[in-house]
Amino acid sequence: MAVVDALFAAIVAASAFIALPVTSFLSSVILAAEFSLAALVATSFHLVALLATPSLGCCARFSTPCTSILFFLVVLVPSVRADPWSRDLCVRPTGIGSSNGGEPFTILGNAGTSVSTLRLYRNNGALGYLRGVVAVFSDGTEMVAGVRKDQYSELTFDEGEFITGMTLWSVAPLSRKFRKAKSKTPRAARIDITTNQRSWGYGVDNTSKLSSKAVNVASGILVGFQGRAGDDMDQLAPIFLRKVDESVVDDVVFERLPGNDGLELETLKEGTAVWKGTNYSYTFSGSTTREISTTFSSETSYGLSLSTTFTASLPRVLQSGIGVGWTFGASSSQDYHKGRSTQLSWSSTVEMSSDMPAVSCSAMVWRGQVRLRWSGTQTVTAGDASLSFPTSGTLTHVDYGKVETVCRPVGASVENEEDSSSSSSSSSSVKLAKRWAG
Repeated sequence: MAVVDALFAAIVAASAFIALPVTSFLSSVILAAEFSLAALVATSFHLVALLATPSLGCCARFSTPCTSILFFLVVLVPSVRADPWSRDLCVRPTGIGSSNGGEPFTILGNAGTSVSTLRLYRNNGALGYLRGVVAVFSDGTEMVAGVRKDQYSELTFDEGEFITGMTLWSVAPLSRKFRKAKSKTPRAARIDITTNQRSWGYGVDNTSKLSSKAVNVASGILVGFQGRAGDDMDQLAPIFLRKVDESVVDDVVFERLPGNDGLELETLKEGTAVWKGTNYSYTFSGSTTREISTTFSSETSYGLSLSTTFTASLPRVLQSGIGVGWTFGASSSQDYHKGRSTQLSWSSTVEMSSDMPAVSCSAMVWRGQVRLRWSGTQTVTAGDASLSFPTSGTLTHVDYGKVETVCRPVGASVENEEDSSSSSSSSSSVKLAKRWAG
């Protein structure tokens, strides 16, 4: 039976070359090796189970199919990648280099992802032309083309950063520096990138003898590469998303992050008044501004969130007497980031007399800052092409409740009042935790 298991493992390993999308022959070999190793572990476990439980004849009879099915479910199924971006949503790639050298490759991220880190490898010699490219996507997937040898440099994009310009450089066979090279076909020599935050480039340092080609970056969201590569990068063409007409996330569901109610009582102003023998009215008033903000960050795509709207009901601070908690408002359309100033005002009048010789007033407001994990369905439309896919991220939301004004006779025990306020805040936090847990 172990032999049958091993045979099944070999079949599954071979299927890795056919069933799963890969970027190169080397990737296929690595993937098949991973399957074979997992199958060897599963088969070994199967043998140990047979020796340890010889009396379970019925299990032994069905052990081979059980092991096979378990192996398929545990190893093969999780390895199947999500659908990549549709080429209909991508700009026709602009490339440099030769169409003859190396083996063809395609690096294309899963729908909803973008390149978060780009690493380029170049030759150690005087030429310094490109040898390999590594694209790490925002979902953690890493894809490689060419070789990871010699020198390298990498660019990691920040949240909200996107590409505004890209230039590709190639070195020609007739170049004096190129004549001693083994191959006489053009190669990718350098990439220069400009973003909305900085400039970066890597490859051949001296571009005076190189040929350049500008790339149509469209939306500025880099989702992959295609070309040809062997020991060197013979041909290279970046893949960008088209300019997005609409990007909407709906069916948003929130999940509270543990231990984060984010509510605190903030004192805006304090004031005192004293009766000096003449009755008068003391008015404790004022106003200030605070920022209410909402920011959706995506775990899968950085630049795409800039042009995305979210249909969701946002949390807001709900006050009822001394109690405070979070509630959700009506569903509405939200940008990935929204901030606005809110005016916090207060006014309270106290009649000062011999019965009220001194008073202390405070204006306070509940400030709420909460982080929630969200998930939903994102639909991207560019021209007549559209694609929907699951997405997720984190919501950071800051909100304020209504201002409460409290005026107390100075003769009252301030310490007791402060203790009472602290107790109310703690009680409110407990109520809030129960509200979320429920």
